[in-house]
Amino acid sequence: MRNIFLVDARIADANGAFTHLEGYPKTFDSKHYGDDVDKTKRRAEGDMSTTWGQMCKVDTRQVQVVTLEDMFGNLIEKKSTGDFLDNHPDPESKPEEET
Repeated sequence: MRNIFLVDARIADANGAFTHLEGYPKTFDSKHYGDDVDKTKRRAEGDMSTTWGQMCKVDTRQVQVVTLEDMFGNLIEKKSTGDFLDNHPDPESKPEEET
């Protein structure tokens, strides 16, 4: 049985701008690995792991996410870190009262 795996890597940089890392998303198609779905998945998992390792060495991004999905959109694995800086309201500020 054939399957295709998708590795995607995306970030929000220091300014909050969203982008995919260069070269992503990447597809891993079992037809290129002798129709061996398990081998194909391992290659995709390896790429995901390498990418996550590289992301962990960068501290200037607000958000970093790498995902592994199959052809059918099933999320197999996700690793992420960070949050948008403006998602955390200033504890000193008080919400405006409704009038």
